[in-house]
Amino acid sequence: MSKLQTWTSVSTEVAKWAQENKVASSKAESLLELLESMLAPKVSSSQHPPKEIDGRMYYFCRFHQTYYEQDKMVMSNGKSKGYCKAAIAKWNKTNAEIKKLNADAVEALANGDVEKAKKITKQAQELSAVFNKPEFYNAEEDWANFKA
Repeated sequence: MSKLQTWTSVSTEVAKWAQENKVASSKAESLLELLESMLAPKVSSSQHPPKEIDGRMYYFCRFHQTYYEQDKMVMSNGKSKGYCKAAIAKWNKTNAEIKKLNADAVEALANGDVEKAKKITKQAQELSAVFNKPEFYNAEEDWANFKA
């Protein structure tokens, strides 16, 4: 089963389950958005193929939604991974922050502070819901904060 078929099947089943179990539409939408960020197929290179301009290759960054020269992209075996170095640096930093928030929530829960754990978990969930979306990224800021 392809990634697209898997995502289509999962999203259909979750939507059906949410309707059958009378889950509030806003909660069902949030759940589907979270699942989409984890399971939906990413933009393929065929939708944004590499471009050659003046003898230089440019590749599409799915986070910044723009093309960059090869030296600014994350490459593997001569192929673009689909994101630039600045965007993946922000992604890695945000992912580490999410992991830390989750660990802090577990610690708060272990210490009996349920309200604090809920608050921290909510922060982690909010970050998790957006950090794979292009809207979370700002090319100018990301490159300014990027340290090679």
